[in-house]
Amino acid sequence: MLTRRLLIWGFLMLLISGCQGEVEFTATATATSNLLDATDSQVPPTATPFPEPISSPLPTATNPAPPPTETPDAQICSPLEGVPLSGLAEIIYNPYSPPPPGSDDPHQGVDFAYTLPETGIGVSGGPVFSALEGQVAGVIRDRFPYGNAVIIETPLEDLPDIPGLGPPGEAEPQVSITLTCPEIELPLPDGEGRSLYSLYAHMESPPDWEIGDTVACGEQIGATGDSGNALNPHLHVEMRVGPSGAIFESMAHYETRASDHEMAGYCRWRVSGDFALVDPMALLGEGE
Repeated sequence: MLTRRLLIWGFLMLLISGCQGEVEFTATATATSNLLDATDSQVPPTATPFPEPISSPLPTATNPAPPPTETPDAQICSPLEGVPLSGLAEIIYNPYSPPPPGSDDPHQGVDFAYTLPETGIGVSGGPVFSALEGQVAGVIRDRFPYGNAVIIETPLEDLPDIPGLGPPGEAEPQVSITLTCPEIELPLPDGEGRSLYSLYAHMESPPDWEIGDTVACGEQIGATGDSGNALNPHLHVEMRVGPSGAIFESMAHYETRASDHEMAGYCRWRVSGDFALVDPMALLGEGE
């Protein structure tokens, strides 16, 4: 009797064990099937997608971006902050008034000023920018009459064809009728070509620039002041056409501190005819 009960009990345990194994296998198969369905599902996700980019897509090799357009004329920048080229004529403090040949009077450039609206008096410290790209050809530090000044050379071939700049020919020799000029032979540069020389004078502080430095159009070169022969703070812009490669180490006149070499340089620049005078507004008045 006992043996029969043991056989029946063993048979039941075997059946139970077989049923558990079948359930475990079925659960595993179901989990694997669900994972495959989720991976291959074509139903879009419920998460919010990223927005499409606003900018245009980068060009591909089959659709290259066009090259930048090059302008044949040099860029011209306003020498004063916040004043477009078209507005310079409205803030002229002292206009251009060319002298007769050989004379140092009356006014060989044009003056601009940052002024107080309530008084119209010029103020110091307003930024001064280079009107053209070029190379520093002269640096003047606290010398009369220009005070603190910088001269920047721009080859004529890099400039637009503007009436008033004149053809790049040789200037006619002149004899000074108003200045005492030392008899010092200052050599002219050996290089070929002609350049426009732009002088920015009466600035507030001695310039940090050195001869040979490259200056970009619109780069700040100083600030307005009343150094030299200036009654009120302003910017004096003077332009001349002369042989390329000239260097002006310093220029001075009308005071006892001026050396013979400085006075000779001033005479060469102002009255010799080697550097022909140009109305700055012929260039700066080109803005729209």
